[in-house]
Amino acid sequence: MSVQISYKKQTAFFILSLIVVLAVLESGSRIYEYIQPDCFLIGADATKNLGTELQNQMCEEISLLKTNEYPVFENEPNQHLTTIIINSLGFRGPEFDLIKNDETYRIMMLGGSTVFGAGASSDTTTIPAFLEKEFRKNNYRVEVINAGIVSSDSFEEAYKIRYVYKKFQPDLFIVYDGWNDSFGQVKEGTLNPDITRSELMQSKKSPLQIWISKNLTEFRTLYVLYPIFSHILIASTMNEDLLVMNSEIWSSRWNDVCNENNDDGIKTIILLQPIVGTGNKKLSPDEKHHADYIKQIKSREQLEYHSKKFLIASCTASIDLRNTFDNVSEPIYFDGGHMTDLGNKIIAAKIYEEILPVVITDIKNP
Repeated sequence: MSVQISYKKQTAFFILSLIVVLAVLESGSRIYEYIQPDCFLIGADATKNLGTELQNQMCEEISLLKTNEYPVFENEPNQHLTTIIINSLGFRGPEFDLIKNDETYRIMMLGGSTVFGAGASSDTTTIPAFLEKEFRKNNYRVEVINAGIVSSDSFEEAYKIRYVYKKFQPDLFIVYDGWNDSFGQVKEGTLNPDITRSELMQSKKSPLQIWISKNLTEFRTLYVLYPIFSHILIASTMNEDLLVMNSEIWSSRWNDVCNENNDDGIKTIILLQPIVGTGNKKLSPDEKHHADYIKQIKSREQLEYHSKKFLIASCTASIDLRNTFDNVSEPIYFDGGHMTDLGNKIIAAKIYEEILPVVITDIKNP
């Protein structure tokens, strides 16, 4: 004889089971957040020489940085932290004159957090700072301004070159680019300064995402699982058609910017940046972990497609840096693309070697 369970008891059992499952997930998520650093820099193979105290300080200060969103996303001026100084004009590093000295060759280097120096232990160990040191030690009066902004991509950078940075009278723009234009679809068109970065990101969220971000901030399971599902979603969209279209948008954008800069007598060099897993570098266990992780979203494939559209005729030079670390055995990356001081120094030396002929010709023929 079978025993029938009432619908009320079935429903109660289901609700109780669901509560237990959610409680287990939430407990696991909170334990994960507690033991897993929010900043990949902490405990990475590449940062072990920095010491735990400095690692924690660098991560904390990146999170403390203040930004302005209007009319464009930029660093708030006059921030003085221990490892990061933002000068009175909103750039990382020392003060410089708005009006350039006629005897100084001025380079503005644009990019995302890799140029800004997320992972650099000081303002003097970012890629732009090391690049300036290369010129100065060889007796060239060259100034390199760090115009890197966290999460910046070609969409924002092209606008800033056109409408913001030319007032600083640069002789040369260097764009260190690619990684931030490898997540999903590359934005088309030109930036609208009346719409902030936050507003643009918010406009792409579904009503459910907006509701969750407003009402479920204490439910940590969603925030732990979101990056996983986000990567799965990005990976599902990255087919060959999108990879090709992205590279065409990216290349066309820089072609237009270079043409405009040529009309203004300003040189432009585009650099295709390395990320973990590009080239033939021998990876540490930690680097291998990050290389496997970003493989899912096809960032390296997107950079490969960018490289196929990389000979941009209107630009002064287009330089592929993805193989720069082929002969470097030491750990360089602490996540998918950010590097330590050592990585910044090596890449800056490579950039110096590649762009020196352009700069020397420019200096001799002002």
